[in-house]
Amino acid sequence: MKNNMMKKSVLGAMVLGMTITGAAGVYAGTNMQKITAYLNSSIGIKVNGSAYVPTDASGNKLTPITYHDTTYLPVRALAGALDVQLTFDPKTNQVVITTAKPNTPPQSADLASIGYTTAQIKEIQTAFAAFDGFTTPYMPTLMAANDTYKQASATGDGVNFVFSHMIVNVSPRDYAFDYEGTNVTLSNGVKAKWYKPSDTDMLTFKLDDRYVTLSSMDGALNKAQLEKIAVGVAKQSDSTAGLAIVSYTDAQFKAIKTAFAGFDGFTTAYAPTLMAGDDAFKQAAATGDGVNFLFSHMTVGVSPRDYSDGYDSTKVTLSNGVQAKWYKPSGTDMLTFKLDDRFVTISSPDGALNKAKLEQIAVGVAKLK
Repeated sequence: MKNNMMKKSVLGAMVLGMTITGAAGVYAGTNMQKITAYLNSSIGIKVNGSAYVPTDASGNKLTPITYHDTTYLPVRALAGALDVQLTFDPKTNQVVITTAKPNTPPQSADLASIGYTTAQIKEIQTAFAAFDGFTTPYMPTLMAANDTYKQASATGDGVNFVFSHMIVNVSPRDYAFDYEGTNVTLSNGVKAKWYKPSDTDMLTFKLDDRYVTLSSMDGALNKAQLEKIAVGVAKQSDSTAGLAIVSYTDAQFKAIKTAFAGFDGFTTAYAPTLMAGDDAFKQAAATGDGVNFLFSHMTVGVSPRDYSDGYDSTKVTLSNGVQAKWYKPSGTDMLTFKLDDRFVTISSPDGALNKAKLEQIAVGVAKLK
């Protein structure tokens, strides 16, 4: 865990000019004052006891500056080393520094994929079949790592998925409608609502022609976990089988954050949390205008650019309600959708994953916290 006191003392000595690309152009003719300072290469830096050499987005070494007996360090490089988020707001001419949480695993680290047996899937199909016009099964594909799926049963107006520490209800009814609550946006962009009809917090969101409500009756799961599980609720099909959680190591997690940190105004890291069961994550690498996640059978690109723009495409709706489109710039089918302030593009260059599988994986792309 990083030392908060060290963050405050180091960040207090950082300067903007060495780190924000094009900053001189932003400030020219306004409040800039010419000074004479010195590049001080004799000063070394240690972060948590380890030697650290600050570099820019291209990997070029950055040197501390000494001015009037005060040493100034490059803010962007140090922000990445100290695990804080840095952005520049050109409208207000402000550098925005946000203290990040300690280096924790990605969102999905405390989750597990649900491997339904053939008998359980048949039980789920039977439960939904009891409702005219509501026979298409929808089911959660994620659960807490320490949870256990028990059964699915038809209720008066829907189907309950019962776990040891959670209940997921799928119904044509919006149970949250008459209650005051707190509106939230899930990591996949879907709008949801927290409300509390009695002693238990309930999370409800609309998914196609129905409403999904999640709760942890024994309080074993917190709101953050339930929100992560919510994005995995999907229409039952063959594509829900054979998926696995992407378990990033600490080193991979750090590499992902470093890759995103190289882009001004685009430093928040997003990553896929699902992959095919027989796939393997290799690396995350910064590109000219985004970050690529490379798997054995899949590539996931996260960028401010919509690569599908200008191509003929086919629009589809993902299982979480997000609008996406398929296009084919060369010989590979590409799936693109907008997620918050960026675009996600998913493909299987070797053709090992079909469109249904890639659409299922797409709903698991989420912000890393």
